Amino acid sequence: MVDFKKLRAAKAQAPVVDPVEIFRRLPKPPGIADLYVSQAEVLKEWFRRRSSERDLVIKLHTGGGKTLVGLLIAQSILNETREPVMYLSPTVQLVEQTLAKAQEYGIPAVPYVKGESFTDQFASAKAVMVCVYHALFNGNSRFGVRGGNRAVTNCAGIVLDDAHVAFSTLRDQFTLRINRELQKDEYSELTTMFRRDFQEIGRAGTFDDIIGGRERDGILEVPYWSWHVRRDQVRDLLQRGETGKSLPWPLVRDAFEHCHMLITPSSIAITPIFPFVELIRLC
Repeated sequence: MVDFKKLRAAKAQAPVVDPVEIFRRLPKPPGIADLYVSQAEVLKEWFRRRSSERDLVIKLHTGGGKTLVGLLIAQSILNETREPVMYLSPTVQLVEQTLAKAQEYGIPAVPYVKGESFTDQFASAKAVMVCVYHALFNGNSRFGVRGGNRAVTNCAGIVLDDAHVAFSTLRDQFTLRINRELQKDEYSELTTMFRRDFQEIGRAGTFDDIIGGRERDGILEVPYWSWHVRRDQVRDLLQRGETGKSLPWPLVRDAFEHCHMLITPSSIAITPIFPFVELIRLC
């Protein structure tokens, strides 16, 4: 006779949350019996501190199995919260490697596909979504941008793989670039606007050589006091042109006071001191 009470109890049993225990219950590829000692240690420490500390950094030696550690943490968050979880990697190649590692251990994971709706597995917190950084951090993010029209995609947690090398990727996503060849008028107006400031600090010769293309590797930062005085004028100029239609624009337009401006022979960059990641709405 079937004991339906036991069946109902089994269904109601909460999913495993401890990442080390999650690993023990997963199918293992040939030759893998247990975690490395270093993997087990960082997982235990993360699990102990996860509730009291919002942001945690984990460091492992090269070859120490950080991808598996990140996937186990993502699965732990997903099991505990029953809300979507993301795993970010710097490159498409690393995304593919992460998905392959997840499949190898039987951890449910799905890729972010540009232009397609989020999968039901991700939306219903049945699988971790793996994607590159710029899929999340851009001015038209499908996960929602503050002040934008998209609905917020709530996420309980984000695992940032290779976060130390991702900083340059994030900065690029939050940087406005005025290409001299493609945006000649904007480049010309901006350089003309600030030439006198370089003259006042005795750098007019360097400025002219850079703008004239005689110093091809040259780069100059607009003096901060000059940027402070003219930043609103710069914003008005860029808003009317092609730059105001670019992906970084919604992420930078309201925070020029926290940016600086760099001039090279081929382009102008307006970049934040720190990327404004809080503009991406995930909760």
